[in-house]
Amino acid sequence: MPGAPFVIYHGEVSEDSDGPVEWCWPVPADQAAAIAARFPDLTRRTEPAHQEAFIHLGQTRPTGAQWQVVGETLFGWAREHDRMPNGGARVTLIPLTGDPSAGRGPDFDFAVALREARPQPAS
Repeated sequence: MPGAPFVIYHGEVSEDSDGPVEWCWPVPADQAAAIAARFPDLTRRTEPAHQEAFIHLGQTRPTGAQWQVVGETLFGWAREHDRMPNGGARVTLIPLTGDPSAGRGPDFDFAVALREARPQPAS
């Protein structure tokens, strides 16, 4: 199912590192091959269906230490609910609706794909 564009951070972005960062935009499965053919420099990939935990930030774009707090909150929630992150943190850009001339930017979600935590051995 097509969806909002998002960015996956596969590592920390800082003055010393660019991540790496992956820009993604889900497209309809029946159109993926044709779209990929029009953009040969891009890499087409698929992900299996999964659950995500997210924090809706609205138009707030955290900076510096605020990103760390958002991340710690999200990853803490996952641990408390016996879930494990499955891949890098994601920032989803939720497209605008309504009049774009109103000066309103996109909303943001900070998310992480989840998998079940590994079962602990019986003691």
